[in-house]
Amino acid sequence: MSPYLVVPLLALVAVAQTTLAPILLPGPVRPDLMLMLVVGWGVVHGSGQATLWGFGGGIFLDLFSGTPFGLHALSLGAIGFLADTLQTNFFRSNILIPLATILVATLMVDIGQAAAMQTLGYTINWAFYIFNVVIPTAILNTALMPLMYWVLRRLDRVVRPRLTW
Repeated sequence: MSPYLVVPLLALVAVAQTTLAPILLPGPVRPDLMLMLVVGWGVVHGSGQATLWGFGGGIFLDLFSGTPFGLHALSLGAIGFLADTLQTNFFRSNILIPLATILVATLMVDIGQAAAMQTLGYTINWAFYIFNVVIPTAILNTALMPLMYWVLRRLDRVVRPRLTW
């Protein structure tokens, strides 16, 4: 997909996640829109683009959030790489693949980012964080993934090159 479309899309999703989501959903549990976008695009489209989407979207999240710079870029880039790998090994039409992938990806990203924050000196109450943030966020992301997956499948049909005879 053209970078002229991807960069504004990633910026828009990052702004929505960092500004609109906290207003609309106060509290610690919010959908991770960028993670759903990266995982969904990796499963739908593949071809290495989700890695770049994850890294680029992570940079936007790092710019707009208060976390240490690079935390989102590295974690979302790695998850994008894994999602790209899944696209080559499974059928895109199977809805269970993106659901299972977003569930596992949410757990990996949230726990990995908290571990990195703790390594940097931040205090993490693991029991509270796991049961009140990570698990509910994973459930919410999994519940919203079919909608994101449907949108991304439509987008893929628009941008994927067509065979001409």
